[in-house]
Amino acid sequence: MKRCSVCKQVWYCGAECQNAAWKKHKKTCAPPLPAKIVWQKINAADSASDWREVLKWEGRMEELMLGQSAALQESILESFSRAHEGGLAATARDDHRVSVVRLFEQRIELLGNMERFRDQGACLCSLAGSKLGQGKETEGEKCYKRARDIGAAHGFFLLECRSCQGLGRIAMRQGRHEEAVQLFQNALAAAPLCEGSEADCVMDELAALRYLIDALFETNSVDEVEPLVERYRSLFKLEWEERIRGTHFELHSLYVSARLHEVLCFSIPFGETPCGGAALAFYHGRYHHVMEPTTLD
Repeated sequence: MKRCSVCKQVWYCGAECQNAAWKKHKKTCAPPLPAKIVWQKINAADSASDWREVLKWEGRMEELMLGQSAALQESILESFSRAHEGGLAATARDDHRVSVVRLFEQRIELLGNMERFRDQGACLCSLAGSKLGQGKETEGEKCYKRARDIGAAHGFFLLECRSCQGLGRIAMRQGRHEEAVQLFQNALAAAPLCEGSEADCVMDELAALRYLIDALFETNSVDEVEPLVERYRSLFKLEWEERIRGTHFELHSLYVSARLHEVLCFSIPFGETPCGGAALAFYHGRYHHVMEPTTLD
């Protein structure tokens, strides 16, 4: 394989192929931009939403990282990993998922060498989610456990919260509901102490509450669900004011309230259906009206 000597971006199997493609290629062929200008263009783009703009420079990633500090190398890896996450969200293509995993693994190693353990643990949690998306449950569980160990060693409540949520979701998938309840309770206890903004803490607490309530329903623990519902809805009101994924959490809070009401008032047994008929109707009935801000009781 030979590369175009001018733009250094296109490869050919030989001179004959290059000559055949020249009529089309000459329209875009130009000397490559200096690495400094490329990095400025990547920085100017939002990696998640402008992922195509970022990924068109991925072929020069090694050149961009060459000779740079570890901190800048990590920033470059983060930009490309976020771009692939944007591409995955937009297209659901497996090549983006594979690239996300590869880049997270590089970032985790680099962050460990830099002793940025909180960021390393957060990357491990993200990597675990990507592993689960690939169907690699065992590998995902190992990543969550490693993140939890880092959190315990360095006192990061954020890592305790998010790793316990992840481990709890895996336990739920495997039918280990009692274990999942304990993990979600640990996540809920850690959530208010998480490092970060108040909005992030509220989001983590809402997520922990959501998973815990679902797990308690699975273990028939109605008495434990009831006092959590008001806390869940109160947190949602605070979260709605910040306009952070409001619709998603309102739907779940309405569903929880409806399901609990159905269980308490109509004594529909747990486990007969994923959720009772009246709860499901109430849940879907409100969905069509929840796109506009509403006042919660």
